[in-house]
Order: sequence, then structure tokens, then C-alpha cells
Amino acid sequence: MPQPAPLVKVKAATAAEVCANFPLRQEARPLARPGATPREFLDALLANRTHAAAIDFLAHALPAREAIWWGCLCLQHAAGSSLGAPEAAAAKAAALWVLDPSDQNRTAARAAGQAATVKTPAGSLAMAAAWTGGSLAPLIQNPNPKGPPFPPVPPGPYLPAKAVAGAVMLAAAGAQPVRIRDTQRLFVELGIGVAEGRFAWPEVAPSKPTQKSGTWTIRT
Repeated sequence: MPQPAPLVKVKAATAAEVCANFPLRQEARPLARPGATPREFLDALLANRTHAAAIDFLAHALPAREAIWWGCLCLQHAAGSSLGAPEAAAAKAAALWVLDPSDQNRTAARAAGQAATVKTPAGSLAMAAAWTGGSLAPLIQNPNPKGPPFPPVPPGPYLPAKAVAGAVMLAAAGAQPVRIRDTQRLFVELGIGVAEGRFAWPEVAPSKPTQKSGTWTIRT
């Protein structure tokens, strides 16, 4: 029997290293065998149909850029081009940050995510991108004019992962009720493909924006 492909995008050597960063769902705890690799744990989660726990795990196991890209793929599968204007803008902002994770794109993702709200999968993905840096709140000026501004509040290191997990769960919830679990499994398999490096984002470089709109150039 061929060995499964390695999860080249996952840095943790064991599943326990990943699970230490988020509360593992109760139904998945008996499957957390000591010393299990991330792939072994994911296989156990899939075999036992604990798909929600697998989504949580993948969101925390993948680096933020790969995790948000996975979320974008899930959203595309779930919604296609049927998103409303705020959600479409948030989905685009999240994808643009993945393609070019600049501060400018992160700031744009925050504005788009706030407009769509974290109650939508697209809004959650855009906020996940926004929370990869910056501050949770704008700089607050000290009422003392001679004093320095109050320091920013950096996001927690696992806030983007939490937002991605929420986005993927919300995207799956949009399926017909009888198909939600199957959709969750499909999304987990899609995330494993991202972790294996099979589903990478296209390599692009932002070009100079024109007066009408910005453009993207694909490197060949």
C-alpha cells in the first residue's frame, strides 16, 4: 500500500504540537494518540467522521497564508459567484492578501472583512488575513498631549487560524443539511491537498496600478 504524501506545509512534527494551541473537540480527544504525526491524526479524524475537529486541526496546523488560501478554495466551492457584494469584496481581499501578503493588502482585508462581518465565511477569511499583523484596534491617542500614544494591541498568534476554521465551517453549513458532513469531509480533503502542496496559489506579482484599476501579472 503506498504511503500517503507528506504534509510539506505543516511544520509540526506531532499532532500534539498543533493541538496544544486550541481546544480539541471532545469527540476527537480519544483519537489523539501520543506521538501521532499530523497526518496520522488527520487520518484517524477522517476515519471516525470527526470532520469539524479535522477542520479545527488543519486551520491551526497550516501556516496562515496556506490556511487562508484553503478557506478561499472552500468558499469558492461552496458559493462560486453567488456571493453578495460585501462578501465578494471580502473574499477578493482575502485572496489578494494570499497572493501578495503586504501591509496594504492586509489593511484592505480588514476593511472588507468588517463590512462583510465575521458571521459570513468571506468576512471571516478577510479578518483572518487582517489579523496576521497590525493591531486589533487603531492607535489611541494619550489624552496627555505630551505623552506617547497608547501602544497597539497585536492579534493573538492563533486568531487567524480560529477565523479560518470558522469560515470553513460556515461555508460547509451552506450546503443542504443532509450534505453538510460530506461537504465538511470534502473541505478536509481539500485542506490536506493544500498541506501536501498540491493546491498552491498562482504565483503572481502586483503591477503598477492604472488610473482605472490595479492589475495582476502571472509569472511564467
